[in-house]
Amino acid sequence: MASQRTCCRALIAVAMAVAWWVSHSSWAATSNGIDYPSAWECDATKFNWYCVVEPPAEDQKLDPAAKTKKPLTKEEQALQRLEQWKRELEAKRALSIMEPTPENVKEYIKEQNKLMQTASVYSDVWRRVIWQSPDLNYELKRPVNAAGIEVLKKERKSAEIKTLNDLTREWGIFFFFRSDCPFCHRMSTTLKLMTELYGITVFPVSLDGGGLPEYPQAKPDNGLASALGITQVPTMVLGNVKDRRMIIVGSGVVAIDDLIQRIYVLTQTKPGDLY
Repeated sequence: MASQRTCCRALIAVAMAVAWWVSHSSWAATSNGIDYPSAWECDATKFNWYCVVEPPAEDQKLDPAAKTKKPLTKEEQALQRLEQWKRELEAKRALSIMEPTPENVKEYIKEQNKLMQTASVYSDVWRRVIWQSPDLNYELKRPVNAAGIEVLKKERKSAEIKTLNDLTREWGIFFFFRSDCPFCHRMSTTLKLMTELYGITVFPVSLDGGGLPEYPQAKPDNGLASALGITQVPTMVLGNVKDRRMIIVGSGVVAIDDLIQRIYVLTQTKPGDLY
C-alpha cells in the first residue's frame, strides 16, 4: 500500500513538471534569444536558417519596363537591318583581307555588288522624287546647270550693285593700313577705283602715321584699330556715319567684285540665305 502511494506521488510530480514546462516553453525560448516557438518552423517575418523560399516566377524576374516595351517602328527596324548589313559586309571584307582565298574574295565582291546595286536604286528613286516634287527641288533656289547659274549670277550682281549704291548715303569704308605695307599699297588702288565707280567714301586710317600715294592725307589711328581688334593690315571695315555701326568686311588684298559681294552678304542677308 505504501509503495502504491509512492508511485502515485511520483506520477503526479511528473505530470506537474510536464504541465509547467509546456506553460513556460515560450518563455524559455525567449530567454534563449529566440522569439518564436521553434527554429524549425518557417516564419518569413523572422530570421531562421530553415525557411525554404520559393523562387520568383519567370515573369516576375522580368524588368517592368520590358513588359511595356513598345514594338519597334519601321524606321527603327530599318536601322537595325542596315546596321546588321554593314557589320556583315565589314566582316566579309575583313575576312577577304586577312584570308584572301578566292572564295572569301568572291563572297566579299558579291556583297559589295549588292550594296552598289542598292545604292543605284536609291539614287534613281531620289532623282525621280526631286523631278516630281518642286517643293523639294533645291535647284530652283541654287541652279547647277550653266544656264541657271548665269541667270543667278546676273540677279546677284544686280542686287549687290544696288546695295552698294544704297549704302553710299550712310556708309563708308574705313581703310586701315601702314605706309610700309606692300599689300596696303595694292589695296589702296582697288579702293580708289571703287570710289570712282560707285561713289563710296573711303576713310584711310594709318597705323604708323605715314600715307600712301592714293591717300597722302590719311588720318592717324586714334585707338579705333585697337577697339576693333585690328592687328593685321590691310583691313577694311564698313562703317555707318550716323549710328556708328562697324562691320569688318575683310583683310588682305581683295578684288573689287569680292569686296562688293562681301558688303552685300554682310548687310543684306542672314547666315544660310545664299546656300
